[in-house]
Amino acid sequence: MTWLLILVAVVATGAYFLLKSNEQRSEDLEVLAIIAEGSDHWELYYVNSSLSREGITVTTASFTTDEDSWLRAHISFDDVDVSRYDAVFIPGGEGPRNIINHPDREKVFNILIQANSQGKTIAAICHGPWILAAADLVDGKDVTCFNDADMKADLTNSGANVNTTRSVIKDGNIITASGPYAINVFTEELTSALIGRT
Repeated sequence: MTWLLILVAVVATGAYFLLKSNEQRSEDLEVLAIIAEGSDHWELYYVNSSLSREGITVTTASFTTDEDSWLRAHISFDDVDVSRYDAVFIPGGEGPRNIINHPDREKVFNILIQANSQGKTIAAICHGPWILAAADLVDGKDVTCFNDADMKADLTNSGANVNTTRSVIKDGNIITASGPYAINVFTEELTSALIGRT
């Protein structure tokens, strides 16, 4: 009987520290969300909410912190320290196109290039992958995106293998999703990449 109680205590203690370790690990994780005027509110909100429930902190960054109240960024691109984040997330909408056409777009490209060189997870949904093409991060990568002819052409011309029939594609550290209808699977894939769930 004594050995059974000891066994139960050992198992319970191990489970507690395993769960505690995962909890602390999640709370230590941080994601940088790249936004701009026109970024998709729903995609940003859903991913932010899902990650927050896992204890993962999401920080939004934009060209300015003076956006309208719903999309006001926490920090500007000038203040981003890429090394502190575990992943970069790019929602879709018109935001990616506005970033690509912005005179300070190189600030965003440099953030993504640094994140990629440091092995960070980079996740983009809907029109988000367009920025990855503009930053030259998709050469030889399998990606998906919203079925937009111009974006698909730019991705292909940047060396990507584009397949819009797939909802979500993970290729190395790059995760792409085809649109808001894929947001559940996309968020699960991003969460798994961050906290190592199988």
